[in-house]
Amino acid sequence: MGHLVRTITALQLQLGDVVIPDTGGHRHVTQHRIQGAHPVVAVQYAEIPGATSYYPPSMPLLIEIPDVTAASACRSL
Repeated sequence: MGHLVRTITALQLQLGDVVIPDTGGHRHVTQHRIQGAHPVVAVQYAEIPGATSYYPPSMPLLIEIPDVTAASACRSL
């Protein structure tokens, strides 16, 4: 199965999304919440237990999504 890359804002992250950071390997979102008077998006990743990353809600992030068309093309062979 192939994968595609898509840019979303930190506010659009969902549990289970695979984020592709500028440095390091891919990271799976395990917690995502808005917090603070000046809202920030607090995100925790499976690969970094106990650590929280804080992003402005409008910060663009790359996520990896499955390429459904490539998967269906392989099945039809």
